[in-house]
Amino acid sequence: MTARISNVTFHAADPGALARFWSGAMGYPERVGWPAEEVAELKEAGLSDDDIAARAEAWDGDPTHQRFYFTRYDHQRRQRNRMHIDITPFDDRRATREELEVERDRLVALGASVEKTLTGSWGPYEEFAIMMRDPEGNEFCLQ
Repeated sequence: MTARISNVTFHAADPGALARFWSGAMGYPERVGWPAEEVAELKEAGLSDDDIAARAEAWDGDPTHQRFYFTRYDHQRRQRNRMHIDITPFDDRRATREELEVERDRLVALGASVEKTLTGSWGPYEEFAIMMRDPEGNEFCLQ
């Protein structure tokens, strides 16, 4: 048996809004909430509408695609993220700078912000990435 990533989890002030951003970023269907039968089970177990709204997901239901999970966190962040995710517009090839700039603009229109552009080299390989933040300030890189 080997481990696999089941979720990438974010603490969020507004889980639903952050789920909508990441659904748009990843090309997943727009989040419309939890299935009615699941909401009924949660309410029967004693959860309130606010309890249910404290969690959200961005996922297209495909088990080969990454699921993003959001849970309400009301405390102030004490330090910068110690890890972040890297995303790319293609799964079959490396994006050009021009393609990354187009994707950057699409993500900004969804609510992301640009932190800085990273350029350099690693040995003979050119490195180019755009460090960004989602609407709640979580770092990610577009590369």
